Amino acid sequence: MDITTINTALVDLQAKLDNTDVFRQQTSFYMWGDGITAIRFEMEYSNVPEYGNGYETFKRLLTHDEIKDGVDVNEWLVTMLQEAHAWIDAIPSAEQRAHDAFTKSLGRLIDQGRDIGIEVDFLNPLTAMMEKLATNALEDKRNK
Repeated sequence: MDITTINTALVDLQAKLDNTDVFRQQTSFYMWGDGITAIRFEMEYSNVPEYGNGYETFKRLLTHDEIKDGVDVNEWLVTMLQEAHAWIDAIPSAEQRAHDAFTKSLGRLIDQGRDIGIEVDFLNPLTAMMEKLATNALEDKRNK
């Protein structure tokens, strides 16, 4: 794989990442002639608009020792690019992230209620709601 092909692949990945519903998308590719690492590839984004929070990262490293041991750099690059595309494809939608955040908050609220001694009769409807939300998330029944 030549440098032009690598550059085109990186530009395509950045464009694909930019078209997702996330914040501060970044794609980086580094190569070194010395040190431990020969190639480092990273992508990251944030789930939330606030800076400093919600970051998800994809990182792959290839060391000089791995290359000396016979790792085919072209095969490594092809595999890394395939994994990078799959990682982007797996980014949850904004709706799914909001749903997950609500379910997580509801779980914390139920736990807090138990910790401070709220009666089970008050917590049971919340627990049932959380179970239903979890089932809907697994089976995607929200719009049916």
